[in-house]
Order: sequence, then C-alpha cells, then structure tokens
Amino acid sequence: MVTVGTGIGGIIIIDGVLLRGAHGAAGEIGHMNAIPDGLPCACGRNGCWEQYASGNALVRDARALAASRPGEAGLLLSLGDGTPEGVQGVHSAKACELGDLVAIEAFRGVGTWLGRGLADLAAILDPTAFVIGGGVSEAGDFLLTSARQTLSDKMSGKRQRPTPELPLAKLGNNAGLIGAADLARTNSQ
Repeated sequence: MVTVGTGIGGIIIIDGVLLRGAHGAAGEIGHMNAIPDGLPCACGRNGCWEQYASGNALVRDARALAASRPGEAGLLLSLGDGTPEGVQGVHSAKACELGDLVAIEAFRGVGTWLGRGLADLAAILDPTAFVIGGGVSEAGDFLLTSARQTLSDKMSGKRQRPTPELPLAKLGNNAGLIGAADLARTNSQ
C-alpha cells in the first residue's frame, strides 16, 4: 500500500503478513531518493520521492503554475483567496473536478512522479498491485491516470510480468487509521 497525503507512506504485506523490517521501519518509501541533490526534505536529505509525489508537492506545483499562468488558473485561484499562496490541496482537487487545466496539470505532474517511484518499487518488490490511499488519492483518476501510464512506461521487465494494478483503497483516507486499529486489536488478543 502506498499512501499519498502530506508525504508518502507505505506498508508492505507479503502473504497476508505485515513486513515490519529489522527495526520496525519497513515501508518508509517516501524517502527513496528520486533526484540526487533535489528538493530539500524534512528528513534532512534532498530529493526524496515525497518531495515530488505528495500533497505538499501538489500544493507547491499548483501554486507555481497559478503564479506563472494566472489567466489560465482563474478558477483555481478563485477557490483560494485569489493569490497563488492561498491555493490549497482541496482547491486543486475541486478545480480539477470543474475542469481547471492548471489544476489538472498539477495533478498530472504528481501522478507522473508517483508512477516513477512505483516503477522503482515494482523492480524491487514485484507486486501484483499497489493499493493507493491517502488524502490525495481521493482525486481518483486525476492522479491515477498519469501514475498508471508512467508506471507502465518506466517499469522494467515488462515482458516477463504484468504491470501492477493501482486500485484505490476502499477505505479511502481512513485506511491507515482503520488498519492501525485492527493491528492493535489483533495484537491484544
């Protein structure tokens, strides 16, 4: 599972068992290096995947696009306070639904970066699917269309295996919370 929210999180389940790793940190996929010496990350490194494929990346990109093309971003800007700095993730999602081309482009960019990282993970894990959750995933195909295309284009070994599916988490943005509660329940029995 890959959660796309403020950052990127992940869990790895193998044959129904959660992989915790030697130190309990398995699944910290948001901090894979996407671009050497890229954008600074809160973790202290530069170029982490979540700097390009997350809610924070979406907001940063939508604001930059709105600032450079305000005439095309009128709808997006109007959903905020009228300035690029006032644009939030929820404004980008609503603007996409209403057909704002700048907001759609911002989601397409984040989806492309999501697909690039998933292609790298597919080379390592060889999964049948990456379940996509988190708040940004609620944009559905605005995010997933470019993610699916990029995953298919960038995945290695395409002749030997199918491209993993990208279903949305059925529990939406609450999937992680419900999963954690279920894990606590299971561990207490």
